Amino acid sequence: MNWLDNVSSDSDQPIAAACLMQGHWRHRLHPYAEPSLCRVVLDAATTRLVAAQLIEDGRVEDFTGSALEDLQQALGEADVFRRPAAWGFQPCDMLPTWAKPSFSEQQIEELERIEGYLIEATDDNIESVLKLRDQFLRGIGLTDQHVVRAVRASRQAPASRKGSQAIN
Repeated sequence: MNWLDNVSSDSDQPIAAACLMQGHWRHRLHPYAEPSLCRVVLDAATTRLVAAQLIEDGRVEDFTGSALEDLQQALGEADVFRRPAAWGFQPCDMLPTWAKPSFSEQQIEELERIEGYLIEATDDNIESVLKLRDQFLRGIGLTDQHVVRAVRASRQAPASRKGSQAIN
């Protein structure tokens, strides 16, 4: 078997293709606060919140860290991951342009594995490795531009940008 045939072959469980759904959700940021409008992208295949933003008073703020985890827990408690259409979520093939992607540990490991293949690639097989990477990214609903944005965001200091902040 060619080592490119199955990137996940050395992983215990292959990565499931994404089933991205997008929609809006009202979420309480604090126990006594009124629910706030959020736009959300979730992966119903892995029951994971991929990206979320708070829309409030003309501002848009990305959810990150513990706020993202709290929102994911609230969505799970409401059974949104199992029945997203019942909550008004619509399927989307690719992550919307507004979304700052987050990755599961398994997805990060797979991207690192593919990066290793790229490092070891020769002129003869580099195109195959690049196609493999692109196929994996499409499978989880991302393009390489999403990955570049996510890497840049993770390298930036926590200084906020004008008009865009992160909710931790």
